[in-house]
Order: sequence, then structure tokens, then C-alpha cells
Amino acid sequence: MYGRKIFAIVFILILSAASYAQGPARGRIEPLRDEVKEIEAKHNLQVARYYLTRRKAYDGARDRLQEIIDTYPEFSRMDEVFYLMAEAQVKLGKKESAIDYYNKLLEIYPESEFAKKAREQLDKLKQG
Repeated sequence: MYGRKIFAIVFILILSAASYAQGPARGRIEPLRDEVKEIEAKHNLQVARYYLTRRKAYDGARDRLQEIIDTYPEFSRMDEVFYLMAEAQVKLGKKESAIDYYNKLLEIYPESEFAKKAREQLDKLKQG
């Protein structure tokens, strides 16, 4: 009986210490972002998407994406920027550069929604 009480007390102490160390559940910690730069980067991303999919203006898409990379590397959608940059490089016939951007995406954002597509594209580029 006495042993069970000690076990229960120790168990409660361990649980409370573990929860205290982790803090309240907040999900993934995101860095603070500059709201103005975030808005500008989102605009450039939308324009780049449009250039890639509708206008087939691959140079323009590449330039918009490069502007995001150069001026706001903390952008919340940088995984998509890397993916689209790789796609633009493929369209421009720059296979090695495309591979670099797909790899960068997979290295920095392995859980990204674009990771599966990036792996598929890498396989295609390496085969052909």
C-alpha cells in the first residue's frame, strides 16, 4: 500500500515536470515575420504562379521568385517558392539548377506539401 502511494506521487511529479518543460501546446513555433514584406512576397508569388501556369513567361516567373529569395528569405511560403523556382528552371532548360532547388526544398522543408511532387520531379530529371 505504501509503495503504491510513493509510485503515484513519483508518477505525478514526472508528468508535471515533463509538461512544465514542454510548455503549453502551441504547435510549430514560427519566426516573427515582417507583415509588409510578407504581403509583398505573397504578391510576387501570385504573379510568379500566374506567369508559370497561364502566360508561360518562365523568365518573369523566375525573376519574381528570385526577388522573394533575395529580399525576404523568411517568407512563410518559401517551400512553394523553391518548388516553383525549380519548375521554372525545368521550363528554361536548366536541369542542374532545378535539381538544386528541388533538393533545397526537400532538405529545408521535408514535411512540405510540395515534397512529394519534388521527389517525383527529381526522379524524372535523374532518369532523363
